[in-house]
Amino acid sequence: MLFLVLNIVLLSGFGLFLKHAKDNQQRLNPIGFVNYLVAFFISIWVLSQEQDFEFSKLTFVLGISNGVTYAAGFELFTLGIRLSGIVVTAALVRLSIVLPILVSMLFWKEIPNLWQAIGLLLTFVAIPLLSQREKESTYTFTPDRPEVPQGLGFAVAITILIITGISRLTMKAFNEMCPVDEKSLYMSLLFGVATLIYLGICLYQKTWPNWWEVFYGVLIGICNVAGSWALLIALDQVSALIAFPMSSSGGVLFTMFVGMVFLHERLGRIPLIGALLAMIALIFVNLKP
Repeated sequence: MLFLVLNIVLLSGFGLFLKHAKDNQQRLNPIGFVNYLVAFFISIWVLSQEQDFEFSKLTFVLGISNGVTYAAGFELFTLGIRLSGIVVTAALVRLSIVLPILVSMLFWKEIPNLWQAIGLLLTFVAIPLLSQREKESTYTFTPDRPEVPQGLGFAVAITILIITGISRLTMKAFNEMCPVDEKSLYMSLLFGVATLIYLGICLYQKTWPNWWEVFYGVLIGICNVAGSWALLIALDQVSALIAFPMSSSGGVLFTMFVGMVFLHERLGRIPLIGALLAMIALIFVNLKP
């Protein structure tokens, strides 16, 4: 339970620090590069402390593929913040638990009870509500940034769900199919690949982090690597049917509270209904018969 709480706080902090950086007019791609570089160095340091260094081919495959989905997820997360705000975007990320839960049910025989099944169905109702934008959009329209097409919000929401869901599923697959003592190697590969991708983005755009972006990147990187580690350890102790919904429901509550109280995030009626419905659905998933 302690590691689930740490995962909730740390990965919520990831999104909130990113939102704060954006509000302070900092560039998100250089922050993303520093974030993954810090997480990579921490993972390499942890790996260097291990006495016996062993690895399997599957750990390499899963670590590299998870690095790609992490980098893609960061780009989508920043786009979601610009379009819909931190509260709605974070809620969409949390709802991506549907994919690893369904796969866990099919392949690892983690069968839900009646309450959990109802909760999973309710998440599908919440998805289109969360993707709705009201007249007051958090995206700033200027002559060089034209108005966003109506269907873009929904398309971004679905893409966030798929990519983040695959990322979580890959982490679950590692826990089920790879040796438990290869976590450090897995995390090093994950963050190493994500760092290379963002290095390429910064080289292409010719953008390098300033001191403030380094500061934000370090904070976000610490939250990222520590939160990911906490989830991996939690998955060793509880099933995906419990770990992912608890992480998600707690994250929605925590992020909503901080976003609305401290960051003055305004939530439209429809997304608010969707967020509340998502929390109810995720609470249902935690109920036992």
